Amino acid sequence: MTLFCPEIWPEDPTPANERDCRECGLYLQGTRMVWGEGNPEAPVMVILDNPGAREDREGNPILCGTRQTFQQAIHETGLENKLFYVTYILKRRPIRKYNKEQTRDICMHRHLDEQLRKHRPTLILCLGNVAVQSFFGDPEAL
Repeated sequence: MTLFCPEIWPEDPTPANERDCRECGLYLQGTRMVWGEGNPEAPVMVILDNPGAREDREGNPILCGTRQTFQQAIHETGLENKLFYVTYILKRRPIRKYNKEQTRDICMHRHLDEQLRKHRPTLILCLGNVAVQSFFGDPEAL
């Protein structure tokens, strides 16, 4: 087995017409929009709740624990990174309180639906209760 070394996957550029989206209100929190990462042509789309921390306080790129754990799981199963594209319910990392239900609904239907139509993944994997509940529109889903 080869040595595991987590890496920062290339970002999928945010479409120009979405970069300045203000519909959900998260732009007021000052975080940048992150559309997705990994291979946009991958058959497996992984959906997380939000992009999480991507830079440290000085602006240097970092790999959050969630993404490190996910990459380690891929490595341990012997799968290749190129099989995966990671995206998010929210395209901006929230750093303060916000209307969670409304914001997730707006982002799901405005952004994620567009990605699903464009990418047409073979398999969708929702990681975490927020991603599962938002994707299925069921606050009780586990």
